Amino acid sequence: MSEFRFSPRANRANEIAWQPWGRDAFDRATREDKPILLAISAVWCHWCHVMDETTYSDAGVIETINRRFVPVRVDNDHRPDVNARYNMGGWPTTAFLAPDGTTLTGATYLPPQQMRRALEEVADFFREHKHEIAERIVKATEARGSVAPSPPEDIDLDAAPIARLLEDLRASFDHEYGGFGNEPKFPQPEVHEFLIDEWRHGGGQDLHDMAARTLLAMASGGTYDHVEGGFFRYSTTRDWSVPHFEKMAEDHAGLIRVLADLVLFAPNAELRETLVSAVGYVRTVLRDPKTGFFAGSQDADEQYYELPLEERRKLTAPYVDRTSYTNWTCALAGSLCWAARALDDDVLLAGALQTLDAVDARLLGEDGLLYHVFLPDGTHRVRGLLTDHVAYARALLDAHEMSGEPRFLARARAVVEIILANFAAEEGGFYDRLAGDEDFGRLAVADRPIIDNGLFAETLLRMAAFFGESAYRERAKEILRRYRRTAAASGPFAATYARALRRFLTPELTVKIVGEPAQTDDFREAAVRLPGPVSAVRTLPPQDASDAQLPADPQPAAYVCTDSACGAPVRSAADLRAALDAHKVQPVPAAPQAGSD
Repeated sequence: MSEFRFSPRANRANEIAWQPWGRDAFDRATREDKPILLAISAVWCHWCHVMDETTYSDAGVIETINRRFVPVRVDNDHRPDVNARYNMGGWPTTAFLAPDGTTLTGATYLPPQQMRRALEEVADFFREHKHEIAERIVKATEARGSVAPSPPEDIDLDAAPIARLLEDLRASFDHEYGGFGNEPKFPQPEVHEFLIDEWRHGGGQDLHDMAARTLLAMASGGTYDHVEGGFFRYSTTRDWSVPHFEKMAEDHAGLIRVLADLVLFAPNAELRETLVSAVGYVRTVLRDPKTGFFAGSQDADEQYYELPLEERRKLTAPYVDRTSYTNWTCALAGSLCWAARALDDDVLLAGALQTLDAVDARLLGEDGLLYHVFLPDGTHRVRGLLTDHVAYARALLDAHEMSGEPRFLARARAVVEIILANFAAEEGGFYDRLAGDEDFGRLAVADRPIIDNGLFAETLLRMAAFFGESAYRERAKEILRRYRRTAAASGPFAATYARALRRFLTPELTVKIVGEPAQTDDFREAAVRLPGPVSAVRTLPPQDASDAQLPADPQPAAYVCTDSACGAPVRSAADLRAALDAHKVQPVPAAPQAGSD
């Protein structure tokens, strides 16, 4: 039973004969002719704990599940691919499946009495309507197989999806409290990163203000821990005052990146203070200094977090899940590279680079594919998820831009080629997981999520800028064409797509620095802070300068390049701005500003 993690408080959930996700459980359901109860939970999830302590500790519920169902328990963080296909709108998810994995019905949290009734009704329905269910499954399977995926739209890409998303965000922005819509309010860092990017492309001061207003409201309200640092997961109220108290590595990865952007490009003392505090929380609580990996989360404890520091010190801090998840760890490492530049913190940068070196050493298989889960005992599980590989590639490019170390750029190229070789769909886009032995249930249904595909399109465009290879740009273009229609219906989930589209539409401008990393940091500092986004900042040792058609000058120099043409060598970081102005290119028109025609 050590595979399953239950509430840390007293409960009887382990008396249920839980099975891990796998073919054995589905075969057993078929053999015993029983429906499956799929419970998706998370170690940080408050209501998952409540369900363990109440519903799954109820004697009648335990007895009925063990007698009439094959119970399967899945950790959301371990298996995001399973969660993506079966989540019923939150955690915990309570899904009832046919033995082949087809969803019959489901809900989220169910109290004991409601659960007892649901168990009996679902089991009775399955027994009495098995033939109808089987026929429905066959028809659904045939229908899925007969629908050919639509080809990419044969049209020129333009900024219309960007303008549409900005219009939606402006309409839903809460001018009084920041954020979008009413309660509950989530951080949505991808949206704010998109807004800052558009602002830097000349899209209007209001775009910066929406992001800054939201981050300031979160940082000054109840959604931030003003005693020990760190962001709570989300707010149950419109004014960010009453949070759900989990602290997630995933959220900090996104929010630290947004804060670093704001501090770099529009310095604000309060936001800088929040960035320092949030980074301090991540370093002291989530990061393992020995391995360089980050813990996945810290548990919610409302009573603990409402106490002042002196009172907290008398208690045991909320549980920290020391399991590391590759996508979150890599995203945090990349964000901390940017934070290190914003805060001029070389020690922070060194720690982020150590993390990425640890991923390379501990989580890459011989075939170049990453494992998703790194356990505290040093073992790993779950292999071949797109989200891990995209997050790793993105972080490696961040690491090279900030440090100049060539090994990160070489590794980025290797992992991008792994993605292209292993996750590409014939009909376009990239699958969220490898095909393999677990192609049963809804895992047999291919999923090409727009968020990860948008991030990968952006990564491919960065690769094209780093290496000057048009093939990467063409693959990014395929993604952008494939998801153009999907983006229109995806709302804020299209933020990564829109950001990649803006990069595609913007003339490529790169800064290439020739010299050893230790001798050229001033150039990288100046390049990152240039007005308007730069496509890539690449550092080449003198012996590799010819790879970029640059002279192997023994003295450090920087070059501002557009397409394949580079300007004269710049010998001082202070002169980089003048070199940029000399190479100005006509940008793609920004999306309309608020109030304009």
